[in-house]
Amino acid sequence: MSLLKEAVERMVIGADHVHAAATVRRRQRQFVPPSELYPVGTRVDTALVDQLFYATVDECPDPHCRPLLLDRVAHDVWSTRKLVDWACFITSETYCGLPAELVDEQASADSVFRPSVTFRRLAAEYHNSKAINSIYDACTAAQLREAADTAVALVDGLQVWGADFLYQ
Repeated sequence: MSLLKEAVERMVIGADHVHAAATVRRRQRQFVPPSELYPVGTRVDTALVDQLFYATVDECPDPHCRPLLLDRVAHDVWSTRKLVDWACFITSETYCGLPAELVDEQASADSVFRPSVTFRRLAAEYHNSKAINSIYDACTAAQLREAADTAVALVDGLQVWGADFLYQ
């Protein structure tokens, strides 16, 4: 990454460091970040969603890093949608469909991983192939933040535990 690009990304997220594929130390990543899985349009802040993914995978020790990134994502409906679609796609590929634990409140009550209410609602729309922009537009910033956080945590859990993640 060029010094200029890194400096701009630092200013954008408000942190003193940047997360990227080259900075991930903790483990070999199994999944690609959202920008590599889906061709992105101009509406999605790819640097932001990728940094959130890498910060999670790397278990960034800075207590302000992930919250800053999540706050930024929460103000960008398109980036949040990209994260939720990305997590749902990876989960669907892992389990040959979205498990009930991710879309149904009753089923998720007994699981170790508890997806947020907003994530379950958005995942159900994805599962039913009816995901439309208006459902994301109706979400508050706090709801978008929790959905983005759930999406990244889900992919990180699948990366560590594989298909056992939801059924531990």
